[in-house]
Amino acid sequence: MLENYELNTMKRRLICLLSLISFIGSAIAQPNSIFTHYSSEDGLSENSIMSMAQDQNGFLWFATWDGVDKFDGYDFKVYKTRKGNDIGLSNNRIDLVKVDKYNFVWLLTYDKRVFRLDNKKERFQKITCETENGEMDCMDIRTLPGGSVWALSEGYGAIRAITDKKNYTIKWKAYAINQKDGYKSRVRDIIEDIKGNEWLITDNGLLKICKKSNGVTYYFVERKHVKKENKQSFFSSCMTKNEIYFGSSNGRVWKYSIKNDEFTLITLPLKDNIIAINRLKDGSIVFTSPFSGFIIRDTKSGQDIKYDTSSLKGFEKDQIQSVYVDKHDEIWFELISKGKVSHFNPYNKVFKTENMFVGTKGADRSYPSFHICEDINDNLWVHPNGGGLGWFDRKANVLRPFYNDHKSSDCMFSNKIHSMLADKQGNLWISTHSKGLEKISFYNSQFKVNSFSGNKFDLNENSVRMLFQDNLGRLWVGKRNSKIELYSASNEYIGYLTESGAISKTGPWMDGVAYNIIQDKKGRIWIATKGRGLVLLNYVDKMQYSVTRFEFDSNDIYSLSHNNAYSLYEDRNGRIWVATFGGGLNYIQENRDGKCIFINSRNNLKGYPIDKCYRVRHITSDMKGNIWVSTNDGVIRFKDDFKSPEHIKFYLYGNIHGKKDCLSNSNVYETCVSKKGEVFFATFGGGLNKLISIDKNGMASFKTYTINDGLPSDILLSIEEDYAGNLWFSTENGLCKYYPATNRFENYNERDFGKKIRFEEGTSIKLANNDIIFGTSNGLISFDPKHLYKSTFIPPMVFTNFKVCNKLVIPGDNSNILQNNVNTTDKITLKRDQNIFSLSFAALDMVNSDNIKYAYYLEGFDKDWNYVLKQRTATYTNLSPEVYYLHVKSTNSDGVWVNNERVIEIEVLPSFWETPIAIFLYVIVGLAIFLLSVYILFTIFRLKHEVSVEQKISDIKLRFFTNISHELRTPLTLISGPLEFVLKNKALPDEVCEQLHLVERNSDRMLRLVNQILDFRKIQKNKMTLKVEYINVVPFVRQIMNNFISMAEEHHIDFIFESEKRELNIWVDTDKLEKIVFNLLSNAFKYTPKGKMITLFVHDNENNVAIGVQDQGIGISENKKSSLFVRFESLLDKDMFNQQSSGIGLSLVKELVDIHRANIVVNSKVGVGSTFTVELSKNKDVYDNYAEFILNDGVKLSESEDPDKDGLPACDEIQVNNDYKTMLLVEDNIELRFFLRTIFSSQYNVVEAANGKEGIDKAQKYIPDIIISDVMMPELDGMEMTKALRDNISTSHIPIILLTAKSDMDSKLQGIAEGADDYIIKPFSATYLQARVNNIIEIRSRLQKLYRDTLMNPSSEEDQSDEKESKMSANDRRFMDKLMELMEKNMDNGDLVVDDLVNELAVSRSVFFKKIKMLTGLAPIEFIKEMRIKKAAQLIDSGEYNITQVSYMVGINDPRYFSKCFKSRFGMTPTEYKQKNGL
Repeated sequence: MLENYELNTMKRRLICLLSLISFIGSAIAQPNSIFTHYSSEDGLSENSIMSMAQDQNGFLWFATWDGVDKFDGYDFKVYKTRKGNDIGLSNNRIDLVKVDKYNFVWLLTYDKRVFRLDNKKERFQKITCETENGEMDCMDIRTLPGGSVWALSEGYGAIRAITDKKNYTIKWKAYAINQKDGYKSRVRDIIEDIKGNEWLITDNGLLKICKKSNGVTYYFVERKHVKKENKQSFFSSCMTKNEIYFGSSNGRVWKYSIKNDEFTLITLPLKDNIIAINRLKDGSIVFTSPFSGFIIRDTKSGQDIKYDTSSLKGFEKDQIQSVYVDKHDEIWFELISKGKVSHFNPYNKVFKTENMFVGTKGADRSYPSFHICEDINDNLWVHPNGGGLGWFDRKANVLRPFYNDHKSSDCMFSNKIHSMLADKQGNLWISTHSKGLEKISFYNSQFKVNSFSGNKFDLNENSVRMLFQDNLGRLWVGKRNSKIELYSASNEYIGYLTESGAISKTGPWMDGVAYNIIQDKKGRIWIATKGRGLVLLNYVDKMQYSVTRFEFDSNDIYSLSHNNAYSLYEDRNGRIWVATFGGGLNYIQENRDGKCIFINSRNNLKGYPIDKCYRVRHITSDMKGNIWVSTNDGVIRFKDDFKSPEHIKFYLYGNIHGKKDCLSNSNVYETCVSKKGEVFFATFGGGLNKLISIDKNGMASFKTYTINDGLPSDILLSIEEDYAGNLWFSTENGLCKYYPATNRFENYNERDFGKKIRFEEGTSIKLANNDIIFGTSNGLISFDPKHLYKSTFIPPMVFTNFKVCNKLVIPGDNSNILQNNVNTTDKITLKRDQNIFSLSFAALDMVNSDNIKYAYYLEGFDKDWNYVLKQRTATYTNLSPEVYYLHVKSTNSDGVWVNNERVIEIEVLPSFWETPIAIFLYVIVGLAIFLLSVYILFTIFRLKHEVSVEQKISDIKLRFFTNISHELRTPLTLISGPLEFVLKNKALPDEVCEQLHLVERNSDRMLRLVNQILDFRKIQKNKMTLKVEYINVVPFVRQIMNNFISMAEEHHIDFIFESEKRELNIWVDTDKLEKIVFNLLSNAFKYTPKGKMITLFVHDNENNVAIGVQDQGIGISENKKSSLFVRFESLLDKDMFNQQSSGIGLSLVKELVDIHRANIVVNSKVGVGSTFTVELSKNKDVYDNYAEFILNDGVKLSESEDPDKDGLPACDEIQVNNDYKTMLLVEDNIELRFFLRTIFSSQYNVVEAANGKEGIDKAQKYIPDIIISDVMMPELDGMEMTKALRDNISTSHIPIILLTAKSDMDSKLQGIAEGADDYIIKPFSATYLQARVNNIIEIRSRLQKLYRDTLMNPSSEEDQSDEKESKMSANDRRFMDKLMELMEKNMDNGDLVVDDLVNELAVSRSVFFKKIKMLTGLAPIEFIKEMRIKKAAQLIDSGEYNITQVSYMVGINDPRYFSKCFKSRFGMTPTEYKQKNGL
């Protein structure tokens, strides 16, 4: 089963770095190396790796004791057999892994079986052969250039596997295994010649397999059926351009001519087996025997030179087991002795045996085999038999222990290894006995790390805080321990600066940590120190300076502002600027006598923002004369051409929340001005900022670059520009090179430096020779920008896994998404419900995979590349059906973007409903629906047309009958009037009276019919309104019944009335209810035969009252019920009494029932009779706002509305809302009073009284805004109450509405004469009453405005006196006249208060307040102020007085207050008012 483990990247970070180039000198013992360790904790399936291989894609394969692992630089993907999977391995312990020409992986398992991994299907196929003893046990795998793969047996024979070039299937066949020809042998080696023929080197001759025919040719073999065959055993081979050398026994070598197909025997002076034949670059051949030495033959001259113990110094008697010739023709001999290996240089004839340390002997597996490995950088590693891995130092001609010397402190791992591999990039992979996997990456250091020789644990002694190069070329290095060291241009240590100014190697060094040094135009050296102010060095000689120190003095405002001096700068005008961290900005001004004073915020630099920017880090200037000051709270800009410090205008730029083009961070460490004049800012936490522009108002805009743009960190510590105009930044994560022309960043980290470097703030310098130096916490790091380069390696891009809906897709699983491995798949097809997927990828750069950055975009979805840094998965969700192309690219491990783009096609299939077939079906269905819709619409149109025609006919009928009805009313009136008069004559004969009564009944019937038609017209035009009142429906219905008693008697019909209760009160329109019942009874009598019964009933239900008519008439058939209430429809052509039906009675009933929000139910059976039931709701709320309520003294309340039951306030209680006006209700009927209260309580504070006497008391107590009173009441009626209120000065202003049942004109005139504002007859409409109340209140408001407008305006008052008189009672008129007189009298009295007026008018304060408020709409204080301001306006209009005089004349003694009051009233000041009037 496949397993994908996520590597713990932090754990496999840099473990160790060795071989640093030191400034003080250090021997180079090993290659510059970086070690990374992997173990099972990082996803490795098992820590013992027996074999390694790298395939053509760049994947690394590791054969472990628990499966084979594929590594992409990040993750280990494990292939092993486990329960439930079908991997196909017979054993999970893998001893050997190889890769063939076609990139297939071959494995040899611990049980000696051979398997091939199908890279597409990710399944293993077993390669086996049956022998006499069962399956062949294999010991080795050989892959040939032509594609053949051989499995060599432990015993006889070998298996040859051939891969089909088209479909990559394999076929295999066994050779030398006692086949039909009787030949069998042990195969020692297999080679392929230049013609593609394959040779088997065996212990029984040679076998050649022809490439074209696959035929086998035997050489020097012995068969069972051939008795005299020249059998020979072969051990080695070597192929040149035209020949093959085969090594045999007894010093014999057979040379085979490929061209002539002939063998030639060469007999060497070696009486031993020729176990190895190797070719040197000059064409010489090396023949090696185990015990007799080796011979080098010059193929051109044929001369042989033998080397053995007698002829070669240092040659030891030890058995040679194998030979390896490296790229430099150094010949390496594997010896049987543990820890020993010999090597020989054929050109200088130097032979040497290396003895490597081997640990204590343990089990057999503790003595590993011989390994030798070369990488692309010509490094050679040798692991002798038994242990002792070493790196060959070619210059010293010595094999050095490779970080495994047990005596050394830099020992990294065991010196015994299982396997070793140098990959395509030169990384060395080692599996040691100390468990796990080691990756060793090598680098040629382009940076010089110069460490100091002091105590490495003392940061102050090793940290560099300042760098400076003087005009003599000497480098000044300031450390955090206050020591300033000097080095010559050739990097020789000169000495350090002492307190006396001498450059010496002894004595106390100068106090104060140097943060910056400059040399001014006069050659003087200025040193900014932290804690000890500023130091001036004047040149005496090369080794001596005079010293002057400047420090902060609290008693001298012209001293340095703070002793923490961080930066120095000399501008183009020769001014020396000093940045202090705590005291802001200074510049030095020298007097004529040479004394230096410091200009800062304590003296003349007043405009400097010292409160915010007192911590300054750096100063510089640009080409436009701007000086830039970097602070912890932003960057300051000002011009350097000022004449005096007081005139400097400072601009501060910082980070502003929500603004896009401001600085990304206000903490600015350094400002850099490039050669092109561009200004850059290094910030702490905000990355790099570039000045874009400065507008005419001094506002600046900036562009920001962060880690998202390629910076290694957003914390920048220092900036330096190189010779080419590129910028170098030191950051918390290494160095960064910025190309301004292309906005590209190039990063360098510990892998480039050789170790982890921590850079210091503001410490960098470009030397005269263009080298750049940065200060670190452990010395200096220097480099020449010209000689720096990045790797151009293009890592292959591979796809590692594919997930759908967050589930890993395995090739060949039930999802059927992947038939092959995703990396070998060109197109992925997904169903509509599989449109959420993730594709993982990796760039196979094994040097430093953690430094690779990725980008991808989905063509057809994304508009541009997604740069995702180290993210290696592209995830997309809810993609619409379409064909997409996912593009992926990356950088290499040096961060350089390369052309390794990989594309995979991904198609999301549409659901069936999105396919062309479905769309076709949609069109068909849509067309069918369209046609059906057309048919239906046509049918509807036809039916509507028919209905419309019928409706028009009905309207025409109705209009016609209406018009006729209007015309008939006059003749009917002329008939009914005289008829009524004639019937009053008692002298008429009975026969005549009977005939006249017949005429009367028919005229009444005709009049009802005419009225019904007119009612229909009203309903049709929505002009029918309900006037509902609260009635007892039982006597009301019974009264209607009386109209039909004579008809019942005439037709011998039993006419019965039923009701369970004598009183059932509901809200109904009596006129409409009468028409409903009358029509139902009329209809019943029409269709009820003689001798039958008609019942009129009133039933009390839970929520409604049912009024119905039940007859024993002919009944109604089912097909007639649907048109029962249709206008102008009749049940029969004629009724039981041969009367023609109009067809509008029941239709009118239905319309009238509907506007009552009631229901009418019909139950009928033909031949039995019919029942019509009208269900009227008991709840008056069903009428909403469309009905008008008629009130009378007979209103009754239900139990739920009883004021004594619901807790509402009694008559002597009032709940006051100050926002409402007050209303007094005087009514002796508690129910009517309660109903009135419910109507007005939402707008007024309602006070109640039960009679006229109580009403007078309540009116005087509450002074209401309006009174509604009944006329007929006990103790004191409404008329008497009205008169009493009008005669009382405190209540004479209150409007009164009288309600009465007396409708005669005399009563109305009496009420108006007593002072009532309105006289409303009972029963009355609640809506009408509300309208009258609102109208009276509105009239009073207009009257108040009238009073306010005419105050102190006699002319207007005369013009409108009639209107005022008509609205004001005599008492109110007298009250206002006296009040105006008092105001005129006290107009200039500034001490006048409300109480003075109350006392003069002899009323209470509350009455006075309410009366003034009612009559004028003003509070007393506002009234007084209004009178004064109006009087002031009159005085100003007169033109006789100035404003101040007017103010005092109207009693306002403060002219400013007077002006404010006047402006509030007239919208202008008194002066403006006077000017407006031309005064």
